[in-house]
Amino acid sequence: MGAAVEINLREIERLQKKLSDFALSGGDKEILLTSLGNIMVGQTEERFALQKDPSGDPWHELTEAYKKRKGLVSGGGILDRDGLLKISTIPQLTGRDSVLVGSPMEYADFHQSAKDKKRRREFLGLGTDNIDELEDAIDKFLRGKIA
Repeated sequence: MGAAVEINLREIERLQKKLSDFALSGGDKEILLTSLGNIMVGQTEERFALQKDPSGDPWHELTEAYKKRKGLVSGGGILDRDGLLKISTIPQLTGRDSVLVGSPMEYADFHQSAKDKKRRREFLGLGTDNIDELEDAIDKFLRGKIA
């Protein structure tokens, strides 16, 4: 079992307000959701580069013992041993108003929602800047529909 975050446009008030005045066809909504999912994947990839969670807090450092084991395999960042976690993060439409972004890697959930806060390294989710970027994408998409 991996880890994922589902974004439902109806649950994010700012994004819902953008869409409430527009009646999008099913195909348009699918295009928009796919685009938003791809943006969220890009935001997740940026977190790997910055080594920060969605709110901008740095990921917790690895234990010294794990750093030694990991160093034999990779010199990458905190969650970058072989790159599979990052490249396995993909979007998937889950309904008329939702897109799921996550990774099927079995250790993804360990990092995303570990009970021990020192081992938790959230890489999925939305911070304020992420919502701003999604809102801008919705504006651009809707302007294209009006023009």
